[in-house]
Amino acid sequence: MNIVIVGNTSGIFRKKNNDLISGLNDMGYDCTFIFREPGDERNIMADIRAASADLLITEDLEGFEMCTLTDAVSYNLIHCRQLHFLFSDKLSNEKYLAKQLSLVMTFVCRDAGLTETLKDRYPDLPEVVSLGDDYSEDEPIDRVMSVVQNL
Repeated sequence: MNIVIVGNTSGIFRKKNNDLISGLNDMGYDCTFIFREPGDERNIMADIRAASADLLITEDLEGFEMCTLTDAVSYNLIHCRQLHFLFSDKLSNEKYLAKQLSLVMTFVCRDAGLTETLKDRYPDLPEVVSLGDDYSEDEPIDRVMSVVQNL
């Protein structure tokens, strides 16, 4: 299975890159990483498609600002399962959650509080789940791998 992971150069996925690579490789997955600098607005859709993603994983809504000519979120055009992990309190692309989103998207929040907040603000989100109230910032990669393994 090919996994494409999109994150920010200052995010958890970048900081824990080696742990994530070794954990997912040990589980039999091939990983492609795309890290964007803060404020980077380049469209990475061609990169995602070139990797033949079976699963797309993003961190803190990275890339959600990429939209089609009809102003839809470009990730809607990726035909694979999508896990969008939300770790931060400040999601700069949160406004895109109000748009129509693909049913293949699952939003995985760091705790039940954020999960409920998003469900209240955006009742049309396809699926919103929590990493659990016992989530610790010391173990994000273990939780990511657990979610992927349970697909």
